[in-house]
Amino acid sequence: MCIRDRSRLSYVALRGRIAATGGAFAGGLVVTNSAAKRLLVRAVGPTLGAFGLTGVLADPFVEIAPLGAAKIAENDNWGGTADLTRAMAAVGAFALADADSRDAAALLTLPPGAATVGVSAGGNGTGTILAEIYDATPSENFGPTTPRLVNVSARTEVGAGDNILIAGFAVGGQTPVRVLVRAVGPTLGAFGVGGTLADPLLEIRPLG
Repeated sequence: MCIRDRSRLSYVALRGRIAATGGAFAGGLVVTNSAAKRLLVRAVGPTLGAFGLTGVLADPFVEIAPLGAAKIAENDNWGGTADLTRAMAAVGAFALADADSRDAAALLTLPPGAATVGVSAGGNGTGTILAEIYDATPSENFGPTTPRLVNVSARTEVGAGDNILIAGFAVGGQTPVRVLVRAVGPTLGAFGVGGTLADPLLEIRPLG
């Protein structure tokens, strides 16, 4: 197996805000190749407080569904289960506050194609949320036909200051991967979306 076979998008994070009661944070992803993909999906709210963030979502709920199909996974409170704890350690995810935190997490096998990730608030709360998607396939198992994450998107309200939408991603492997990053506002109107951002600004910076 050549080194390049292992290079891929291994992690995507989206920090946004549920600003109104009954609001939601919508995401999407695409898995390529013909086999199912093992993923770890998290909706982190309470644990963000340990990193100095205020106004976090107290009780996030996450659900994942193939596009146009019934949901295949959901979680309200992650519960400190052994499977989730091992999966988080294996992908290098930061630890959640404790087993009783109301952060949400799901370990699932997703069929190839497009899927949606929805984050909402238990008890109709509001606040800042971090949605994360981890590729749970070990690096040593990657080859030319291994399913990969090839697209991740988010749709949420964008404000100013601390309420901007922040996305992060990591590239696994040892060679560069070429990516296309877009911030789409006005064009969403052509799809019937109202209240779109008229003039989005996109910045890309290496971490640190």
